[in-house]
Amino acid sequence: MNDLKHEFESAKIKHIVFKSKVKSYLYGSDTPLEPILNYRECSFGQWINKVGLTRFHHLPEMHQLEKVHRNIHEHAIHLVNLKKSDHTEMALAGLPQLEVLAENIVTLLETIERKATAE
Repeated sequence: MNDLKHEFESAKIKHIVFKSKVKSYLYGSDTPLEPILNYRECSFGQWINKVGLTRFHHLPEMHQLEKVHRNIHEHAIHLVNLKKSDHTEMALAGLPQLEVLAENIVTLLETIERKATAE
């Protein structure tokens, strides 16, 4: 596997881990909240800031990715707050929107990867 492909596979995994942490927390697992509540502290946010924006800043999709990543965290914070307020069912009902944002992230990652590979 070439370095660029590996880099994007790593980013996708980091994103999946974030999404899994949100779901785990909402379903009652003892999950650390800092990576959920702070978009710069999650491993995918760190990838965006240390790798994505450094290497692919010239691609508009990279900036869109950063924005969608902030949006998914805002939504996750909303869901966490619902759970903390004993509105677990409402929080779980917000998971489909989390999935929509997650799909947008994957699509943007694939677009960035395709464009970076073509350069």
